[in-house]
Amino acid sequence: VDLDLQTSEVSTTIATVRIEARAGNTSRTSEVGTNITRAQVDNLPNFERNVLDLARLVPGVTPPDVNSTDKTFAAGGQPAEAVNVFVDGATFKNDILRGGVNGQDASKGNPFPQAAIQEFRVVTQNYKAEYQRASSAVIVATTRTGTNRWEGDAFGYGIGSTWTARDAFARLRGFERPDASRLQAGGSIAGPLVRDRLFLFATYEVNARNDPVFVTLGGDSLRAPAGVDFRSQVGQRTQEFRSHLGLAKLTWVKDDRNTFDASINIRRDDDFRNFQGQTSQQSAENLRINTYTGIANWKRAGDRWLNEFQGNYQLADWNPVPLNPDLVGRNYFGILRLGGASTRQQFTQSRFSIRNDLSRAAVQFAGQHVFKIGANVDLLRYTVDKDFLGNPEFRFRSNENWTRPFEVSFGFGNPRMETDNTQFGAYLQDDWSVTDKLVLNLGIRWDAETNMANNDYVTPRSLADSLRGPLAPFLTVRQPLAGGGSQRVNVLDQLGGIDNFITTGSSDRPVYLGAIQPRFGASYDVFGNGRTVLFGGTGIYYDRTYWNAFLDEQFRRQFRVLTVRFEDTCGPTSPPNCAAWNERFFDPQQLRTLSGTAGLPEVFLLKNDLRPPRTVQSSVGFRQEFGENRVTVAYVGIRGRNFVNFIRASDTTLTPNYAALFVTDDRVRTFYDALQLQLERPFTPRNRFGGSIAYTLSRSREQGQSQDLFWGFDNRFPTVADRPILRTPGDQRHVIVANGIVQLPWQFRVSTIVTLATGRTINATDASQGFGQFEQRTYVYTPPARPFLGVGNVFANQNMDLRIERPITVGGGNSVALSFDLFNAFNSRNFGCWNATINPTAGNPTSVARSARRPAGASSSDSATASWAAPAR
Repeated sequence: VDLDLQTSEVSTTIATVRIEARAGNTSRTSEVGTNITRAQVDNLPNFERNVLDLARLVPGVTPPDVNSTDKTFAAGGQPAEAVNVFVDGATFKNDILRGGVNGQDASKGNPFPQAAIQEFRVVTQNYKAEYQRASSAVIVATTRTGTNRWEGDAFGYGIGSTWTARDAFARLRGFERPDASRLQAGGSIAGPLVRDRLFLFATYEVNARNDPVFVTLGGDSLRAPAGVDFRSQVGQRTQEFRSHLGLAKLTWVKDDRNTFDASINIRRDDDFRNFQGQTSQQSAENLRINTYTGIANWKRAGDRWLNEFQGNYQLADWNPVPLNPDLVGRNYFGILRLGGASTRQQFTQSRFSIRNDLSRAAVQFAGQHVFKIGANVDLLRYTVDKDFLGNPEFRFRSNENWTRPFEVSFGFGNPRMETDNTQFGAYLQDDWSVTDKLVLNLGIRWDAETNMANNDYVTPRSLADSLRGPLAPFLTVRQPLAGGGSQRVNVLDQLGGIDNFITTGSSDRPVYLGAIQPRFGASYDVFGNGRTVLFGGTGIYYDRTYWNAFLDEQFRRQFRVLTVRFEDTCGPTSPPNCAAWNERFFDPQQLRTLSGTAGLPEVFLLKNDLRPPRTVQSSVGFRQEFGENRVTVAYVGIRGRNFVNFIRASDTTLTPNYAALFVTDDRVRTFYDALQLQLERPFTPRNRFGGSIAYTLSRSREQGQSQDLFWGFDNRFPTVADRPILRTPGDQRHVIVANGIVQLPWQFRVSTIVTLATGRTINATDASQGFGQFEQRTYVYTPPARPFLGVGNVFANQNMDLRIERPITVGGGNSVALSFDLFNAFNSRNFGCWNATINPTAGNPTSVARSARRPAGASSSDSATASWAAPAR
């Protein structure tokens, strides 16, 4: 941050001094990023009070779907797992699950309380070498600190059912007004415990949210079997979400050179969900998320140096559990699913980290240098308990008139795994002011970890001998040829042979030590006044693949999901996993006696020479200031590699012991190019208006699949290298995000966020030739656009949120503010969860095209259902 000061000696007598400052000038940086100020955090309408939602104000960030229940952020055409978040210097990286940030996998929760954030910066390109474990964007957040003045605040926001509109599908089906409600409340306090020495800041907030859903019977309900109570399970139901967030921070200024601070951040979520449509409330689960973070910092300042030492500990627990685990699942196809949810999971990540950073300023050598050197060591423990289908699911269909199940799936084995990992890294960076106009940012970083890819795992001898010996002739897949016919392909030969997938431990999978990451940036102040700046940079950024993607190599050996087919009697023509139906199998213990005849296990193998994913990022642009306004234009490009997909190494049963073999192919590549335009004006009480407009024109492509490791089983492309380069799921060609804060007469303040975006691409299946293994095809589907304000046909997602607020002074420096929020002000129909599957047809391509454009839940016998953001009034 550049802070320009002018001083002079003046002798005068004054009565009152008022100092007004705005955010520091960051025009001379070579980073591509944006500061989200406290004014924006406090004043912009934010439906969830979730700071991750405000990241959409930054060009290059993929905005979340309106009212999305998955609160993650992604940027640069990369998956959400490629980001990192730093709060007071501590990383919130999720090493084991998707989402990039601890607790955000499939969660609508907030990683930390909004009131605790002083400001944060989203950097999408060319960030410095001090930031680790990210190949896309990073968020750097600073929490608030107490001062010598006691101050506090409290807030409460409420939404009732009379203020919530019906969505498009509720109106279509004639449903009543949704019984929705929400309460968000909390407060903070800050001040001195010992004046000039010891300060306190503490905050707490609760989010109590009740969202209505509708449970409906399927199209076969008129033929439902007698004796099963379906009707009592249908109608409007409520999904409850409860979140508690808190932060307490002490800051001790020992003397002019030493400052200590320590903080504790607590998050506790309960999310009762996963029932609606043709799934009854009996099948609900509670997604419990608990995260506890403790951070301690010691900063010691010298005359020209600053040493920063930090120790932190974080325990993150992600734990969806069934609410009715004793009710056996019964799925009546075409009618309704009854019984408890099938799966219980618990992922726990503990991290103890120490790091030290030393900065040395004012080093004169061919200009002025600011050197920074640092290192970190993180000790981690990962624990997983994945009891897939621990509560069996029995399936009924019309063939048997729903009188008995035709099959059941259940879990069998040991669902628990745990392992340790150590991550370490070091960096050196130099901010070199060559002249008053030219600044170079030079840095290099190195990272390594001991256990990214099951490094200590040993392939069982029996499996290794089978794959090398009797099963070797069957380790091929059939590839259809464009001109007709097919050929057999040995994918293992293209990936180094079977021995590259069989390991005896760390000697075959040594720690990867090649993650060397040079980073270079430059900025040139054309006229020396900070108003016209050219900037650019390039660098290498390494990340990691989350552990849940790799643990199947061991997990599938100790735990299996088994399926049994039930018939009245099993004969010579029955499938191998056949069993004669008996009512006693509704008892899970009796059911598990069939585990020996329920099918063969699948085998998953990792390459021994896997490399961590990395990106090469490049950017060039300029910034121009006009008064207090700034325009930034930039081109950014990202080229990624070493992302991982699982592919088939066999397409036939590997009898007598295994069902199929899947192996990793880490040749997935990503390609992202974007033109970014941003206009910013800071909000201050003096200028009475502030905000920004961010426009991103981008193209994101990939070879393979960077966001879904198991998608893409298409026999036309047996390996990643065979796949064509396609649009990336989540690609949006045009995105416009605008926000503004306006101070009106009589102290009224109005703010808004407007989002316009083209349809976000998704992975889809073309089953027009059938759903068989050699019949399905994969493709990328783009949702249709619609006019905006009656003009054009570009944007598929359109949303405008508004807030108006009026503070009232009540004396003694206290004030009360009344605010009114309007979300999705124009009642825009923002559809999501598209069902783009092209179903088999009898030579009717028009019908197929219509089917590919129905939202989720669409079928020939039922109207479509999709996620849709209703306005809250």
